[in-house]
Amino acid sequence: MKANVRWLGKLIFLSALINILIELAARKSLTGLYTYMRDGFLIYLLNTIIILLPFTLVFITRRKVFCCIAVSVMWLFMGITNGILLIFRTTPFTAADFRLVKYAISLATVYFTWMQIILMVIGFGFAATLLLFVWKKAPVSCEKNRYGIGSVTILACIVTVLGATSLSMRTGLVAVHFGNIGDGFRTYGFPYCFSNSIFNTGISKPEGYSDKAMEAIKDEELVQENTYALSEGTKPNVIMIQLESFFDPTLWKSNPVKHDPIPFFHQLEKNYPSGYLNVPVVGAGTANTEFESITGMNLDFFGPGEYPYKTVLKRTSAESVAFDLKNIGYSAHAIHNNEATFYDRNRVFSQLGFDTFTPIEYMNNFERNPTGWCKDKILTGEIIKTLDSTPGPDYIYTISVQGHGKYPSFEYYCQQIGEMDEFIRSLVNTLRTRKEPTVLVMYGDHLPGFSWTENEMKNNSLFQTEYVIWNNMNLPVVKKDVEAYQLAAHVLDMLNIHEGTMMRFHQKFLNDKSADSEGYLRDMKTLEYDILYGNHEVYGGENPYESSNLKMGVDNITIDKVVFNDSNVLIYGNNFTPYSKICFDGKAAETTYVWPQLIIAKDIPERKAIDSEISVWQIGRDKVPLSEAGTYHFQTGS
Repeated sequence: MKANVRWLGKLIFLSALINILIELAARKSLTGLYTYMRDGFLIYLLNTIIILLPFTLVFITRRKVFCCIAVSVMWLFMGITNGILLIFRTTPFTAADFRLVKYAISLATVYFTWMQIILMVIGFGFAATLLLFVWKKAPVSCEKNRYGIGSVTILACIVTVLGATSLSMRTGLVAVHFGNIGDGFRTYGFPYCFSNSIFNTGISKPEGYSDKAMEAIKDEELVQENTYALSEGTKPNVIMIQLESFFDPTLWKSNPVKHDPIPFFHQLEKNYPSGYLNVPVVGAGTANTEFESITGMNLDFFGPGEYPYKTVLKRTSAESVAFDLKNIGYSAHAIHNNEATFYDRNRVFSQLGFDTFTPIEYMNNFERNPTGWCKDKILTGEIIKTLDSTPGPDYIYTISVQGHGKYPSFEYYCQQIGEMDEFIRSLVNTLRTRKEPTVLVMYGDHLPGFSWTENEMKNNSLFQTEYVIWNNMNLPVVKKDVEAYQLAAHVLDMLNIHEGTMMRFHQKFLNDKSADSEGYLRDMKTLEYDILYGNHEVYGGENPYESSNLKMGVDNITIDKVVFNDSNVLIYGNNFTPYSKICFDGKAAETTYVWPQLIIAKDIPERKAIDSEISVWQIGRDKVPLSEAGTYHFQTGS
């Protein structure tokens, strides 16, 4: 027992030291570390015992030295990772990031030089070698393990940590939910917040949740449903464009760029409805702003750093603007000039009711900027093509990518958003030539990933971008600040479209000047829980929204003719792109894109060409097949 007490003292000291190193990596200054420990010493102690918990495995193993080193490496790895991520995206490291590992790997060469990547690989290799060496060489205790006493000690530590954490939550020493995740991690420390992100996911069941509570919300908090009164028989196209990292540089007090890089956007703001948009993320997290603006749901009720695209929407469909507008005769489309599988959009958009999704794998003649992202000017043609693909009104949700980091300099960033501004000008001028009534909503998804503070902003916020609503319908020039989850409701309310539970809920609040904000947030959480996790009481007990049969791209990719010539397989057809791959028995071959009507697979043995089942798939850079153009058996002389 005395030995356990001695070990416990050593582990507490080690945990306290690791806690200091983790917070130093996050804050990157001794002054910031001192301020954190001075102002929140009790929080520092709480984080120390959280770090201590996995170390208690030493009480049931004879490899105590190895256990201490392995757990130390684990904590330091997470702490250093957090420090590195804070340099590039402002958002701290959470458990949700483990679901994004494959995306992080694909972006490694964007944010790091090859030398940095090599050094990181060497670092991982060194850590693995060190652990292996310690496993083999570290002393092994000769004392017989006393599992009973060890287990009791571990149990006592678990009870202590859980009790201290629960008490800290109840007394308000630490928060359970963070409206600003960055501030949360800075205030409450990395160990607590990261642990919170592991166990605190989804939306907790609200107090008083019941069918009666939902009936009361339906009766009192929603505007009248199924009304449309803009003009008889007229439904405008609704186009929303989420502009990657699009931000007004004049809001930064230390802006070094003297010219206006986004003059057209500023012109639109003066003449059309506009305002600030409060978004849930800063520096990164495009999919979460996207989630709020498509569903009308508030991310504050989810776990810290959670991406619903990677959690609940993998299991269930959910009401969205796409579903709502389809109920009144619209077609719903999504467009993104980046890979389809990023954030699993190729699957999630089906859960959100979209009819088609056009990612970069279905685009031709696109250009890339110096850091490798597709330029947004390709989107003008894609939006027009999508509008022309259906006879009725369209809802088009477009996600741009050109403004994506990493940025060599702020001047480079301004150059990119300047080109995005030109894209906006081109799109608006093109839409002006069409006779269809159209509403075009444009906004930034989050601020770019620079090291800024709120005090450096004229609007004192890192979580505000701007939106503008261009239209050819003479809508009143309303200036209104809204949340990302309110944006679609605000736009549809201007059009007198009141369809969908979340939309009508927000419209009621936005139009009621005497509305209770606290009650609004409480009932919003209840609605979101009911729709995503509860009994669907608001719908009468059953989810009425079935996942759509999502079509990739609006153009049909077809095969007209297959020719074998001099060890080359030539496939003639329509709408091929650089991502079209010729497959033999399901295995992709090296494919040369010639033009939209011709692709070629070279150096193919004649027997393989004749005996194989030949098909054409759209396959992204991550090798995930997206859609098949058809299957053919080659015939000699065809």
